[in-house]
Amino acid sequence: MAKRGKKCPKCGGEMEFSRYCGAEVCVNCDHHFGLCRCYCGWSESGGDGRQELIEAGETIEPEDY
Repeated sequence: MAKRGKKCPKCGGEMEFSRYCGAEVCVNCDHHFGLCRCYCGWSESGGDGRQELIEAGETIEPEDY
């Protein structure tokens, strides 16, 4: 991730841009600025972001982790 210097609105930590997520992501609390859920599995609700996206109708290709 590339350094950006932006402060996280949730914890005040440093945000870095994640090319995978396409969003600013906090290095401390993993908050994704401007997103509710992400393909990486993060979700503001604390649930499984990938599953929440699928349930919302998104088509997500399976990935090898």
